[in-house]
Amino acid sequence: MINLEPLAAKAAQGMVIPTQAKDSFNLINKALMVLAEQGLFAFGLFLNSRKEREDPLARQIHTGISWLLVEASLAAAPQPGQQIADYYKALTETRAAEQPAQALQRLILTKQVVETALTYGRYQAKSLI
Repeated sequence: MINLEPLAAKAAQGMVIPTQAKDSFNLINKALMVLAEQGLFAFGLFLNSRKEREDPLARQIHTGISWLLVEASLAAAPQPGQQIADYYKALTETRAAEQPAQALQRLILTKQVVETALTYGRYQAKSLI
């Protein structure tokens, strides 16, 4: 059994750029709302759609979350050159050895873990503002 809370806390620390704490806070807050209302794939699309000024922040969030999911054995590491949205879309699909109920359980746990990390990331960013 893996204790996911310390992993989520470590991921949260890595997703905030200290010199851009306010922008990190705002983007994490928006990403958390998208995840809660629309799900993992929409969350990936949201991060993928960030341009110019927000792009490094979105990549930082994706790096922290993907690290967390790999450490929690909920996902494989992103492939080089893989779009952020494609990574999160793959998380929503049933794997070869999974029954649909198992896939749903994994998806719900994945979403909860990501929500926890983003919440911690929001607090981390707020503490730096």
